[in-house]
Amino acid sequence: MIESASISYDVRCPMHGSIPLNERERKIIDNPYYQRLRFISQLGFSALVYPGATHSRFSHGLGVMHLAGKIFDHIISSAPDLRRHLSRAGQLDYWRQIVRFAGLLHDSGHLPFSHAYEPLLPKREGLSLPLQWYRQPSPQEQASHEDFSVAVVHALAQESPPLLSMEEARDVSALINGNITPHSFAGGRGDGDEFNILPLLKQIISGEIDADRMDYLRRDAYFAGVSYGYFDLDRLVQALGYVPSPSGLLMTLDENALYTYENFLMTRFHMTMQVYLHKTVLLFNHYLHRAVQEGEIECNLESNMDSFLQAREDSIMARLYEARDRRWASRIVHRNPFSRLAQFKGGAEQEDRERILAALREADIETIHIREERTLSNLGEGEEGQVPAIQVREERLGRTSWGPLHEKSVLLDRYNQIFVIENIYCPPEDYQRGMDILRSLPPRV
Repeated sequence: MIESASISYDVRCPMHGSIPLNERERKIIDNPYYQRLRFISQLGFSALVYPGATHSRFSHGLGVMHLAGKIFDHIISSAPDLRRHLSRAGQLDYWRQIVRFAGLLHDSGHLPFSHAYEPLLPKREGLSLPLQWYRQPSPQEQASHEDFSVAVVHALAQESPPLLSMEEARDVSALINGNITPHSFAGGRGDGDEFNILPLLKQIISGEIDADRMDYLRRDAYFAGVSYGYFDLDRLVQALGYVPSPSGLLMTLDENALYTYENFLMTRFHMTMQVYLHKTVLLFNHYLHRAVQEGEIECNLESNMDSFLQAREDSIMARLYEARDRRWASRIVHRNPFSRLAQFKGGAEQEDRERILAALREADIETIHIREERTLSNLGEGEEGQVPAIQVREERLGRTSWGPLHEKSVLLDRYNQIFVIENIYCPPEDYQRGMDILRSLPPRV
């Protein structure tokens, strides 16, 4: 039996002020699976560039939980028909709690140094995952941090006493991971039911305008000490609503808030280019990959959830210090970066990149070539396992109509593409020689 959540607590947050918690949320936060996030930084190696950016996934999860509940409350308060339907079905309190749990736990599976560990993750079959929850289990595929989050949520339902019912755990997981099917719960849940709330809740947690992005953009900018992350959070939340569709409820954005949304989009673009893809961050991520791949430090995440609890940045740094006489660990511990010789942004510059790499190899200059691809939007078209597109609400001649956000926003249409960033680095002692080689190359015709 899962106990009542009536007792209330408060946590202070530099971004949102006072965040109220109930007893069930507090117990999950106090659990070792969530406490581990105190030792997982939000921005990984970014603190090497932005010294204030030492905030954790722990505080980010609290912020996303708060915003997810705030968005849910706003949409429900402005939609009496939906509120009545959920209340009659006994689902209003249930879904509010589920969306807050999903906000709290959405990043619970993150590994040390933010996304730096993603290429090092094991196959799904090596994790304690409820594969029966998956639409396509694919146990031989590489796990993602979302898979680890599902493993955490499932483990919380197996605690004694359980912190989540197994049905709640599956519904929370369905909001975190698009490959998870929700629990079969009566009323307002099936495909073809216009009051199926799952698509809307997925958009609140992981969509084009979601609680995750709202929190991390402002939080990351605040702690990094940059101004790129400012957007009108309150206006954006107040402009959200819903519309019924054959696949269920879809999030809507008021037409008058399109400029607010586009500012939000530009904020994400600037933070991505200036902070998340900073040349030094990408380089130290590479160092960590090489240290693990070449056996300088051990990283075993496949045995059980106990090994996952040990996957903290303090324990990884301790291993790096023990290996500080090794090639890659030494560069991390002593903050000894290569120097960037050139940067490319894909497309027509590919020929230049190949010419430069060939010339540097011929001169026997060691190089590190890092290529990153990113997208700024998650439009989705309602395909299985994906988040549907947000609908823009328009008023024309006393009539209300809706259209997909990517058809209404000029900026979203412009930035709905894959961004490619490529950097070429060399040892500092070879930098001047490398630059001389670059200058000596004939221009491309």
